[in-house]
Amino acid sequence: MTSPTAPIGRLTRVTLVGPTRRVDVVLSSDEAVGVLLPDAATMVGYQVSGRPHGFQLSTIDGSVLDPAVGLRAAGIVDGALLRVDPLTEAPPAAVVYDVPDAVADDLSRRPGRWGDAARTRTVTAVCVASGVFATWSAGAQLPAWLLLLGGLVVISGGFVLAVPSGGLVGVALMLTGAASVVVLVPALTTSWLMRCALVALVIGGLMVLLGFVRGRGREGVLGGGTVFALLVLWSTLFAVGLSPEGTAVVMAAVTVGMLGLLPRIALVFSGLTGLDDRHTAEETVSRGSAEAAVDTAHRGLALACTAVAVSAAVAGVILAQVGGAWAMVLAGLLVVAMLLRLRFFPLTVEVVALAAAALTVLGGLVVRWVSEQPGSWWGGVAVATLVIVSCLMVIGYRPTPHARARARQVADRVEAIAVIAIVPVAIGEFDVYSRLLATF
Repeated sequence: MTSPTAPIGRLTRVTLVGPTRRVDVVLSSDEAVGVLLPDAATMVGYQVSGRPHGFQLSTIDGSVLDPAVGLRAAGIVDGALLRVDPLTEAPPAAVVYDVPDAVADDLSRRPGRWGDAARTRTVTAVCVASGVFATWSAGAQLPAWLLLLGGLVVISGGFVLAVPSGGLVGVALMLTGAASVVVLVPALTTSWLMRCALVALVIGGLMVLLGFVRGRGREGVLGGGTVFALLVLWSTLFAVGLSPEGTAVVMAAVTVGMLGLLPRIALVFSGLTGLDDRHTAEETVSRGSAEAAVDTAHRGLALACTAVAVSAAVAGVILAQVGGAWAMVLAGLLVVAMLLRLRFFPLTVEVVALAAAALTVLGGLVVRWVSEQPGSWWGGVAVATLVIVSCLMVIGYRPTPHARARARQVADRVEAIAVIAIVPVAIGEFDVYSRLLATF
């Protein structure tokens, strides 16, 4: 039916589908659906007895419209298909009335569809790869300092372009320049320590700059600041003359401590603690501010957790490969602490980073065991089998709630023991106990 009294701009064009007819009509957008039902039912072939409640309108996916609201309030747009059915019948099955439209709708909501975001990521990756290839090709003909200057110029140019509006072109240039600088690191120094330090410096600086230009300065500062703090700690310990294993001992203990502090630090950086204080003082806190602070906390925590996980993996591998008995025990405790601390980090990237770091350290321990005792080749197979069985249990076993609560209690105790044991084990790596025994 057409509502002649409805003002222009308040009409909705829909297609009504009945058992024998299908008609295109224009209905009032704000009139209650229950008022429109008698005429709608008549047009699609039903014999109406004057009772509007005897019929219902539903969308093609089976959702029934509330008879007390209008089409606009129900979210019905121009061109929608609506089915008219008696209330005495079972709810209609979701059927497809127009296959091309169904295909188009499915494509628009299908994940992984090629679009602006995918195109931007792809061409950015191509830019980065091309910049790396160009730097590598020119490395044999041009001095490293000149190529380094070029990379810094590209980063600066991208930063200038991205600052006004966070433009993606500027971000792509910054990533390209940073990748080119990283490729140059081996040509700048032969020291592995300096190479790692320079790479960490580039990554930390890039986090801060990208956070600034993309309007996520707090996340960038937390992630980049964590990288810089770890870099300073590693460099300082090497500078004061500690051996690689001694430095790894200290950094293993530091990273375990940082994993416990990072959630709190992320809350402070995001401003959530300030919002909580305002709420305590009975001030109004908008939902938008709270959600933005939560997003900031999660992004910053993900970056910082990944940086700490990488540092822990490096420290654990050094302990497992070149350390003594105390160092190997400390590496094992580090694995236990990281695996048990997974439950405090909610995002996938955090869990994956910590799990990968723990498995890397475990792999280092197994490799050393097998290399020092060739006859124990079965050890690697046994550990790998144990890991596979554990993973299959995680996939297939769903414990009951009370079993999960009991497991959390056990995990808390084991984690506390592992964290506490790290300190005396770390002291043992520095031969403190043997010196005390020799003294007394």
